[in-house]
Amino acid sequence: MNSGTEEQKESQDSAVRNHIRKLVGNLSPLKGVPEARPDQVLREELGYDSVRQVELTFLLEELFAFDSHVIDGAPLLETVSDLENFTLDAISKGHAKVPSQSDVDRARKLIPDQ
Repeated sequence: MNSGTEEQKESQDSAVRNHIRKLVGNLSPLKGVPEARPDQVLREELGYDSVRQVELTFLLEELFAFDSHVIDGAPLLETVSDLENFTLDAISKGHAKVPSQSDVDRARKLIPDQ
């Protein structure tokens, strides 16, 4: 890879991580979490229960246009970083896509009011 392509991939990866952190933070049952940190555990630190985790799964599936079989075969994802790495891996394998700004805007409208 040339440096331009590497920089583009790093920028894309950074954007994906940023989208996930904001989505996880905004969907967190805890109030006032604008953006989650990569090391945070969904259940213990961000207040996710099984219902909210299902909502998060659907939003991520919608935002990143995951192939249906990818979500079904996902391992246990406990931290924000686990979600980021899983998503980036799916994108690199062609099983998901980097969202456009309109995809991001649409996903934000799907986040339930708290």
